Amino acid sequence: MKSHKLHQTWLHKLALVLFAALVAFYNLIPFTLAPTAYPSPDILFCVISVLTIRRPEIVPFWIIALIYFGFDIFLMKPFGLWTACMLVATEIMRANRDAFRENLFLYEWFYASLIFFLALMANRFLLAVSFTPTPPILALFWEFLFTTLCYPIVLFIITYILRINKPALGAFGYKGHKL
Repeated sequence: MKSHKLHQTWLHKLALVLFAALVAFYNLIPFTLAPTAYPSPDILFCVISVLTIRRPEIVPFWIIALIYFGFDIFLMKPFGLWTACMLVATEIMRANRDAFRENLFLYEWFYASLIFFLALMANRFLLAVSFTPTPPILALFWEFLFTTLCYPIVLFIITYILRINKPALGAFGYKGHKL
């Protein structure tokens, strides 16, 4: 039984890394030569947030760092800045994930949105302090709004289609640790 859960966890990790590669590839494809009016939502943040709350063993610290550092490299962002913001955000969510077991969806949605907003503002502040060009505040607002609106959709897909649910209160992981 432990072997089956171990293989399933590694398959979930591999699927997450492949999904992140697909999202990075999508972001690199030039669909038009004209600048876009609205930024796209951060679907990867939504997926990692939902998985961090539901099954944190699928998204360990090193996979999040690997994914977001790869994004920083491929999307030509300052190396490690957005990675650090996302690592702090996901670790805050991981530390407080027990609060999500007893609370409703709206609490989780608000909390994830607040964490994403704080990560965006921290990223913008650190870019401004280092005299690096910062994105316009309106673009950050649209990214925040679209990401916030995509969170329930991602949550529905992961919970009801992929069947990755919150662990029960007395559940144990494949290594015998309490979930």
